Amino acid sequence: MLRVPGGKFWVGSGPGDHGIPDESPRYQTELAPFCIDATEVTVAAYTRCKESGACSEPTRGRILCNYGREQRADHPVNCVSWTQANAFCAARNARLPTEAEFEYVARGGERYSKYPWGDASPDDRACWKQPTTCAVKSYAAGAFGLYDVSGNVWEWVDDWYGPYPFPPPESPWKVYRGGSFSRRFEKWMSARLRNRSRERDSGAHLGFRCATTAPGARCPFGSGQGGRCLHGVLALDCPAGEAFNGVRCAAPGEPRCPPGRTETPGHGCVAPLDDAPAAEDLEALAKSVTRSRSPEFDADCRQNSRDRPQAFRYAGGSHGARNLVSRRSGCKNRDVGVGWNSTCCP
Repeated sequence: MLRVPGGKFWVGSGPGDHGIPDESPRYQTELAPFCIDATEVTVAAYTRCKESGACSEPTRGRILCNYGREQRADHPVNCVSWTQANAFCAARNARLPTEAEFEYVARGGERYSKYPWGDASPDDRACWKQPTTCAVKSYAAGAFGLYDVSGNVWEWVDDWYGPYPFPPPESPWKVYRGGSFSRRFEKWMSARLRNRSRERDSGAHLGFRCATTAPGARCPFGSGQGGRCLHGVLALDCPAGEAFNGVRCAAPGEPRCPPGRTETPGHGCVAPLDDAPAAEDLEALAKSVTRSRSPEFDADCRQNSRDRPQAFRYAGGSHGARNLVSRRSGCKNRDVGVGWNSTCCP
């Protein structure tokens, strides 16, 4: 592990940053000094944990899953769920990094870089646009001496997914960050980009690294369970006519939390569990998904998905529902955005 100094830091996309909706509102937090693995956890390291009995076996046998392949011992372990990643870190008396810690190292702290190495293109600086993962340390280290913070595999982090600025105490999804080997468009490598999946999901794109709060560090907002520092917010970008009151943006005279929500340390204003977001009903959402031809991307499909030469656009529903509908037609995503999936199809 390497020590990262922490400090005050703005998380997310502010006005003019051209971020996607869930990267906003931008907020300022303060991070205690922390230690984080220099590389993503490798197949060799995970194999030792499995052999000790502290870790369970990742998915194996699929062509892009690395576990069990001796020639990939120095590649990141992938095809692991959040639950498995969390267990590995716990066996080392460590934890997964928080989402704010990950963005801090991905942006070079208060340098606010586009990528861990700076603002230049990921070409020749990260493992991306590749058919498989790369051995760790295949590219030069970025900020704080860390490797592959962008690219190689997406990395699970500790937090449940929810709207900024506070992580919810629970939700249907865990966050992962950082882009992966198979991405072809730079937007997927952005240090501000968030992604999410269920805690027991796994895939060739998913790996992790571990972190700890630095020994003797003071937690700016108090200590939580398992040696974790509580999340806190110092400032928040608010709409006109509202101001940050310590837990949310509110108009003058409004209470700190909306009616029915409880102020909870580290989580802001928390709704009752019954009001928490439910897992998506994909079959129901699939009914609102539409499909249309987008021949302007046929050449890209022919080049990168030869058995799927026609481009189609799926819109509506949710990302998961669009994936469900497109897979049933034998399609593969070439790009996705807010409210749409661009696919290559037979």
